[in-house]
Amino acid sequence: MRKLTVVAIMILLVIASCTKKAAPTAGPEPALDGAPIYAQNCARCHGATGREGRAPNLAEGGHTKADVVETVSNGSGRMPAFVGKLSAKEIEAVATFVTHLGK
Repeated sequence: MRKLTVVAIMILLVIASCTKKAAPTAGPEPALDGAPIYAQNCARCHGATGREGRAPNLAEGGHTKADVVETVSNGSGRMPAFVGKLSAKEIEAVATFVTHLGK
């Protein structure tokens, strides 16, 4: 009977060591929300909805994300460049937000 108990304990230990949970892996970084970044950096000229303000109407559409990234990064006309002021991820988030304003 004692041998049977020892064998059962050994089997349970082997099973327990095989079912050890793996360490969680880091998932993808969550996407930034462009709305608060836009509100802080763009709304002063383009307006809260992109339709009002002294700067061009952003809600008219027709802006590709790549175009918006380029313009926000390097500026255009009286608009200042935001590269160095915003991170690349923040600029991407604003571009995503702006391309959805007219929808």
